[in-house]
Amino acid sequence: MRRQFFAFLFLLIAAPAFAAHVAVLETMADPTAKDKVKLSDRLYLTNVLREEAVKQLPAEQNFTIMTRENILQMLPPGKAIEDCEGECLVETGKNISADYICQARVGSFGGSLTLSAELYETAGNKLVSSFNGQGKNVNALLDIIKKKAPDFFRSAKSKSTGFDGLGGIGSVGSIGDYSYSGKQKFIVEITSEPKGAVPTIDGRADSKCLSTPCKVLVEAGSHRFVVSKDRYDDGEQVVDVRENNRKISFSLTPAFGWLVVKPEFEGNAESRGKLSISVDGNHKKDEKIELDPGVHKVSLSHPCYDPVEFVVSIAKNKTELFDRMMTRGKGGLELNAEFKGEPQSVTVRIDGVEVGSTPYAGEVPMCAEVELVGSGWAEKVDVQPKWHKDVQVTHSLAHSPDGLDVDETRLRAKEAYAELDGDDDFLAESGRPSKVKNDGSGAAGKILLGTGVTAAVTGVVLAVIGNSQAKSASEKKYETESEFKKNRKDAESGQTLRSVGIGIAIVGAIGIGISFAF
Repeated sequence: MRRQFFAFLFLLIAAPAFAAHVAVLETMADPTAKDKVKLSDRLYLTNVLREEAVKQLPAEQNFTIMTRENILQMLPPGKAIEDCEGECLVETGKNISADYICQARVGSFGGSLTLSAELYETAGNKLVSSFNGQGKNVNALLDIIKKKAPDFFRSAKSKSTGFDGLGGIGSVGSIGDYSYSGKQKFIVEITSEPKGAVPTIDGRADSKCLSTPCKVLVEAGSHRFVVSKDRYDDGEQVVDVRENNRKISFSLTPAFGWLVVKPEFEGNAESRGKLSISVDGNHKKDEKIELDPGVHKVSLSHPCYDPVEFVVSIAKNKTELFDRMMTRGKGGLELNAEFKGEPQSVTVRIDGVEVGSTPYAGEVPMCAEVELVGSGWAEKVDVQPKWHKDVQVTHSLAHSPDGLDVDETRLRAKEAYAELDGDDDFLAESGRPSKVKNDGSGAAGKILLGTGVTAAVTGVVLAVIGNSQAKSASEKKYETESEFKKNRKDAESGQTLRSVGIGIAIVGAIGIGISFAF
């Protein structure tokens, strides 16, 4: 009897063990949940469920996990996976020759998503195992699968081996057999452009990889990588990790647009002030501005130009350019010139262009350079025009309008007359050497004296007449351009006559002084 028992045991052990086939069908969705869970998400949930089946029911323990392609090939003609649900689930398992068949279903309850999974033994039409759970999103459903699937599939293992805790012998293996149930891990490097994005793997953050670029340990298999950064759209990839130092890169799309402000400036006066940019009432420092998608109100101001306002529509990841011309602002100017308290008519030059003479009344550009110009001299006028307003300025000339230093002229005349009168004290004070007093009895001296007196008198008369003519012309009112030009011409003629007269007077005074040398 013992010999027969051991022979039977030997045959039992030596008999080939046939593998049990396990089919994991596609995750289905109730009508209430189809809009909330995309097909791609359901496919990924199925992949994770099938992956857990491989881990818990390995091939070395005589289990074969059927692939998606195996299932499709085994289905009867005209049958689709979508038809495999409900009461016909076991029947479908028989049609595809599966020993075990399972399927998960996504639904909704109380505003949350739900997940239900069932595992059937096809031979006995028995429900072997099931689990349920609910969460706010797909990531929560994924966590439910990872938590409950191991025990879910181990139920099939106990049924297959015959060890259910109550006795009975099925297939027999060595008590000393051991199979590693852990999973290989690999290093994954996550990068993004721009940097500083927050990564998650299968919906979870890793404390050692909180900002890109970073490296993280990931179990072998398919994983969903998501990176998030403020003001950028999330980046998402599903990656099958099967090797070490795998690099996963993301190029994030900005959730904003740009406005570039580079206007043209009329009159090239932009360097005389600074452009100020305001968007929706907020001051901006840079000419390239990040803006949220939508409509924005933009204001531009510059001390030398008319203010500009416009509305711009910004699209995500697009750039709008403002490069229009800004118009030079204008104000009004009333400009008068005085020399030693007396009004003068002198040429007015604005930004290098002659525009008339004083008294001047007309428009002036903002930030303009205003000058008064005479014979051989030019003086800048301190003018600060106000936008669309009039300003009045009276400028005191530092130069004589005719270009001669009148004080010097008067000093030369006094010195000449001092020499004529023999005023040695005055000549000593002026720094001029006194001459030996001469009674002028020589013939040459008399001629020079007479000529000098005549020239001096003539020069004084011409100077007086020229000055009177210039003053009268500058004070005349004008209504037309031709009248303005005539008055200006008369003023210039008077100034010329005055200059000539002063010159002749000086020559005459010098002649009088020289006559005493003879």
